[in-house]
Amino acid sequence: MGGLAVANLGIAQVAVATLGTVMIIGLGFLQRPSRASLLWSLAFVLAMVSTWVTLAGESLGMESVRRAGLGVMLGAPALIWSGFRARRGVQALPWVALVQSVVTALVLVAVTDPIAYNLTFRALFFAAGVFAGLTLWEIRRSPDRHDRLVLPLAIVSGAFVVLGVLILLAAVVLPVQQSDLTLVRMLNALGMLVYLVCATVTLLFFTSVSPVGVHTAASWPQFTVTAVDRLRRASAAAETSWALLAIRIDDPEDIRATLGDAVFSRLAAGFEDVVARSFPAEADIGREGRGRVVVLVARPGPVLREHVRAALRRITELEATTSVAVQLSASVGWAPADIVGYDFDALLAAADRAADEASRQGGDRWERIGARGQS
Repeated sequence: MGGLAVANLGIAQVAVATLGTVMIIGLGFLQRPSRASLLWSLAFVLAMVSTWVTLAGESLGMESVRRAGLGVMLGAPALIWSGFRARRGVQALPWVALVQSVVTALVLVAVTDPIAYNLTFRALFFAAGVFAGLTLWEIRRSPDRHDRLVLPLAIVSGAFVVLGVLILLAAVVLPVQQSDLTLVRMLNALGMLVYLVCATVTLLFFTSVSPVGVHTAASWPQFTVTAVDRLRRASAAAETSWALLAIRIDDPEDIRATLGDAVFSRLAAGFEDVVARSFPAEADIGREGRGRVVVLVARPGPVLREHVRAALRRITELEATTSVAVQLSASVGWAPADIVGYDFDALLAAADRAADEASRQGGDRWERIGARGQS
């Protein structure tokens, strides 16, 4: 009975992995090519091929083929992690996933003793869970981490880590018997099935819905690098007119719940366009997430105040141009470098605190570190 359940889960894995591969490539990579979307597409291709190989080995009674396919599949989380690193603009390290897939497959095929295989599989499943944990860490560093479509992969990555730890601890605490293998296989098959579904939802959001950066900032990592460099040079030159602005749509979750993700994405795009048009062309603009924009600009206080007021006014006027029955407004946090300092992280944290305060005051206003204002 257990073997039949595992086989049925294997068929479900094949279907989900194949459909996910088609969607990630067709709706993600081909629509918005990038190194991150390429690596995520390869992760799904790897998962699809491995599930077919595993199912073929199961159907034909070829245990070594089934184990090889299972080992290759355990490298997919590492490739998803690599995609997030590529999106962040750091070294992606995709070779780690290749090495893990090959080594895991070879080890599972080579180990023949049932008790040893049981222990080995648990350890290798835990190793795959480590990369799920690293993926969760990358998600937490993503500028889109607040979007609810990120939650499926974040939650399942955390669950993957917990399951890997529990399976490994069970082997240490309890006597390992050959009969334990069926339960472990079922947990692995079910866990990978859920992981594939959640990864499809979130990665489609990252590849097809959530472009990073707007207008002058191609990506959040690029914006942060540019901002850090500008602030360093401004500090060396003792320039006092620099400021960082955190600009957010008020009550984004309520708007999203009322209008849906598609309409909210359209509103967020309009919001970002308004912000870009409200500030000087030399301002650096970074998209911290849908409906969340950060602006680094060098302007005297009175001049910058007029830019902020113009942006807030234009944002409230978006309702008329987008034909939605929601009053859109924004809150602005203003952190001057001559007050907070020229460290980018400190400026961003101060601007976020000011934006939070503006939102608590009712929104549609700006709050400046060292002063208080309203549109």
